[in-house]
Amino acid sequence: MRSKFSILILPILAVFFMDCAVKQVRQSPNYETSLHNFKRLTISVSPDSKVNPTEAILAKAIAEQELAHHKEFIVYPDPSNKNVDCGAKIGKSQGVLKLKLEESLHGSTPGFLVWLLPAVLGPSSTGMRLSISASIQKCDTKETLWEGRASSSYPLEGDEDATLRTSYENKLGKSIGPKVLPYYDLLKSLLDQVESPVLTESEQDEKIEVEAGG
Repeated sequence: MRSKFSILILPILAVFFMDCAVKQVRQSPNYETSLHNFKRLTISVSPDSKVNPTEAILAKAIAEQELAHHKEFIVYPDPSNKNVDCGAKIGKSQGVLKLKLEESLHGSTPGFLVWLLPAVLGPSSTGMRLSISASIQKCDTKETLWEGRASSSYPLEGDEDATLRTSYENKLGKSIGPKVLPYYDLLKSLLDQVESPVLTESEQDEKIEVEAGG
């Protein structure tokens, strides 16, 4: 009886663990030590990304919010995306979080299968699939301190978290609305895996000044 139960439950557990949006996270052995001094970042979108410019701006804005407000990084704005691969010094930034984005729309996977296994299957005919690779590079040594990869499928219908959706529609236009929650959900899931630095009082003042546009 026990062996039959094991045969039944193991495939179920395997599918459960497969259906995880965050596919991979790797951290340099030096990462935790680096956080004593490594606290200032810019965010860039790889030119190899397969998304439209508006979606790239959306992803950058969400990532900035996550690292600056849910973590304690000092995020220097880089609206022109100059600091790809540490290609430009922006303020006092010490490194860059680089995002590589890919999305596909309106696939052929049956909707109920996507609902069951969104991180594995999709997109459905009325949905999208989003894939994000992210890496944090320390610019003085060119070392990759952290990297991760996530992907999942999402519906493009519904009004979940209308406040979040409206805030980005006001900045980027109504057409971006259906994609706000997918980008937010996947970026949050991935960037939650990033360990945060701890700021000193003077660094907290710097953070306030940067976020105020100083």
